[in-house]
Amino acid sequence: MKGCFVVYENEDEQFDIKCDLRPDVEDEVPELQSLLYSEIENTCNVLKALDKTSDEIKRKYFKKLLTLAQVGLVPENSAQPKMAMVALDKLKTEMLHIEGKRIKNQYMKRLGITAIILSAIFLGAMCILFYLLKSNVFCMLGYTWFGAMVGAWVSYGARKFQLEFEDMSLIEKDMLEPIIRLIYIGICSLIFELFLSCGFATITVGNITTEGIKSYEEIQILVGIICGLVESKMGIDFYKKANSVLEIGQEKE
Repeated sequence: MKGCFVVYENEDEQFDIKCDLRPDVEDEVPELQSLLYSEIENTCNVLKALDKTSDEIKRKYFKKLLTLAQVGLVPENSAQPKMAMVALDKLKTEMLHIEGKRIKNQYMKRLGITAIILSAIFLGAMCILFYLLKSNVFCMLGYTWFGAMVGAWVSYGARKFQLEFEDMSLIEKDMLEPIIRLIYIGICSLIFELFLSCGFATITVGNITTEGIKSYEEIQILVGIICGLVESKMGIDFYKKANSVLEIGQEKE
């Protein structure tokens, strides 16, 4: 197969590969070479985005990537895109095995430490408000927030049980920082708790009922944990619930 590209290292950007079409290529680029080109670009982007990986290690990955790109896209009469794809899969597996463990553990530590700090701050604030205003609602909110932080941490471990290659550059698809994610989940859990305590929503699971939420700290913590576990759906569900309430109000008018 004729190679359709000129492949070389981009001197203007670190760990970047330039793949230029040969000037004499008039026909459509073969599908295998197009696919290989796309995969090389994606892999290169992940490589550049690796955080806290030494340049020496990145350079090792980059050399392998550049070599297989040249094998699959360059030779004028003997390009080997199939062999290059096999080599690329092996390189991605190597990177995932070496970097994936570190990235996941690092993120879980960061998420956990942030959750502990936010819990301490919020619980401290709720204790002060409880002392000043003598209202049990602040205790309820504090327990719920704590549960949400626990649930969010467990949720990440469950959802990302096994990292994919692309996860190494974008650990969460919504691109939220841990502190923003946890604050968002915490606020959602408080809204849900208020929905339940005000009668906007009801739950009955086993012996747990909406009425028991105000009386039992364990249920308040459990509500928070559930909110943390289903973090991705909470905001959307609250939005729909609020919309339905407003629509009912408009119909009555």
